[in-house]
Amino acid sequence: MSSRTTRLTTAAALLAASLLAVTACSSGSPGGGGDNQTPGEPVAITVASLPTANLASVQLGAQQGFFTDEGLKVTIQNVQSGSAMITGLLGGSFDFIASGYVPAFTAQSQGLPLKFLAGNDTGADTPDKDWQIVVAGKGSSVKTPQDLATATVAVNALKGVAEVQVRASLEKQGIDDSKMKLTEIPFPEMPVALAQGRVDAALVPEPFVTAVLQAGGHVVDTPYVVMGKHFPNGAWETSQQMIDQHPATVAAFTRAITKAVEYARDNPDAVRAIIPKYTSVAAEMANAIRLPVFSPDLNVDLMQELIGFTKKYGTLEKDLNAADLVYTPKS
Repeated sequence: MSSRTTRLTTAAALLAASLLAVTACSSGSPGGGGDNQTPGEPVAITVASLPTANLASVQLGAQQGFFTDEGLKVTIQNVQSGSAMITGLLGGSFDFIASGYVPAFTAQSQGLPLKFLAGNDTGADTPDKDWQIVVAGKGSSVKTPQDLATATVAVNALKGVAEVQVRASLEKQGIDDSKMKLTEIPFPEMPVALAQGRVDAALVPEPFVTAVLQAGGHVVDTPYVVMGKHFPNGAWETSQQMIDQHPATVAAFTRAITKAVEYARDNPDAVRAIIPKYTSVAAEMANAIRLPVFSPDLNVDLMQELIGFTKKYGTLEKDLNAADLVYTPKS
């Protein structure tokens, strides 16, 4: 088996087993109040987030009072990965999460009860605006997508969002990736790995895009633009159990987070101002980065296309129908 196709099969199996175990013992909303709380009192909810620029939406939603307006008392808890979010959601630690579509699809293909509530962010429509791109370090001989065919490329996780982006982009451009080597490196370590020549290129989000470019690096490929205008990246989810047991709370959260994502979309200065308050990104860098493209829409057609790529690259255990994965409020 080639190094490119070596996968973390055992780790994935252990994650699936742990998720199934916590689903079995989960008892519903950790907020404790749910829809049975005393009238007039806010419903306490816990939301899992990431300390990244694209999650400015929920931070702004809390700041602007959108959750309070819906009768919700929100606690935002930062975690470090989509898998930690999903495990916590199904285990009862979180009520709502924001994760990439790919890890959510993976969990759903394993029979885990997740539903998409609203979109959060997408790729851009032009290369100069895209905020998750493949870059190379200063002096690297990797200049074009074709050069990636024999390159060592860093992604934050194998069989995750980044791998699907890189491979799908090359496939759409007719480039054979069979000799490309993918290696796992955490996003914050990628600029140093590029500068030291330990990898030829890396798929990085902001603020690392700007950090690499300011250090003399260059853009190699813009996968999400290649895959399609505003291709879906991240969304808000909850469990089917939460929907069944606390439908009014789920409906209220969906309304609030939709307003929050729209506010982030329409107020870029507010996004830049709040990023340093919940991340390690300095204000100067926050003012320089390419902002995420915020959108609350759930584009079922593009979701279905992404499911196809994810299954083709060996992440999904079964076919999924995107329309079945989207939450529909009861009338």
